Amino acid sequence: MFIKPLFSALVLAVVILVTAQTFAAPPAETAIGLQYRGNHVALRVADLETSVQWWSDVFGAREVRRSAVPNVSPDIEIVFMHIAGGFHIELVGGGTPEERGAPEDIAADYGVAGYKHIGFLVADLNPVLDHMARFGVEPDYRVTREDYGVEIVLIKEPSGRYVELYAPLTTARTEGTDR
Repeated sequence: MFIKPLFSALVLAVVILVTAQTFAAPPAETAIGLQYRGNHVALRVADLETSVQWWSDVFGAREVRRSAVPNVSPDIEIVFMHIAGGFHIELVGGGTPEERGAPEDIAADYGVAGYKHIGFLVADLNPVLDHMARFGVEPDYRVTREDYGVEIVLIKEPSGRYVELYAPLTTARTEGTDR
């Protein structure tokens, strides 16, 4: 009777401990930096409903607000999707899809000005990618960066922009780093 709840609590404690060790502590904030906290990123999307469904399925995001923007355009609708913590994806409907191939080298792609990607830290890429594969999402780019201590994957969201997933490498050399 007490074994199942005790076992569940033990498993949860191990998951918390492993997760805490996997995600390194961020560097100390500056006085100015403490005034800011990431809240959202806005993406103009080609098909609003497709994007809402994709972020829900692939990232587990949930819709928290939907509104029109009549002072800008009667055709624009915005949906805020909660991802985790206080971070949201703001999806703005009615855009043109971006046709872009994966860069041969992610670092070389930084030579061109403009939006590159949204980055999400994950504890382990494999279970995340297994989950995403159920929705037809496959990496366009995957590389291990020993110099940063991470493995990086790029996937495309429905309008063609990249989303980066990165996981820390678990080696003695990279312990205590977050990027």
